[in-house]
This record gives sequence, C-alpha cells and structure tokens, in this order.
Amino acid sequence: MKTSTKWMIGIAAALVLFFLLIFYSSEIYVWAMGKITTLVIWAVIFLAGFLIGRFGGRSRSEKAVTKKRLSADDDD
Repeated sequence: MKTSTKWMIGIAAALVLFFLLIFYSSEIYVWAMGKITTLVIWAVIFLAGFLIGRFGGRSRSEKAVTKKRLSADDDD
C-alpha cells in the first residue's frame, strides 16, 4: 500500500468516527455521566469508610491506658 492510500483510509476513518460521535453524542453523554456518577458514589463510599476507620475507632486516651498483663501465677 502506498503512503497516500494509508492517509486516505485514515482520514476516512477519522471522518466516520467524527460523524458517529456527533450522531450519538447524547447517548455518549448519558453513558459517560452514568460512569462518572458511579465513580463518584464509589469514591464517597471509600472516603466514608476511610474516615470511619481513621477517626471512628477507639479514642486516643483509651489507647494510652496500659492494660494489666495477665500472668499464670495470679489467682484472681
């Protein structure tokens, strides 16, 4: 194939894709907004879980309290 033939095929494919993009722009928009909405929902769920795990656990004062060690010779 000649270089000019490759250029003509490439330009024709680009034009077809361009017209399909214009023709189906509303469907593409609806699909993209659905994907973006899903992504935002997953990000909010992840962020909420991260924040609950980071700040919703035991308080720092409770972590600082030393626990009594259990030993085998204690009778209590």
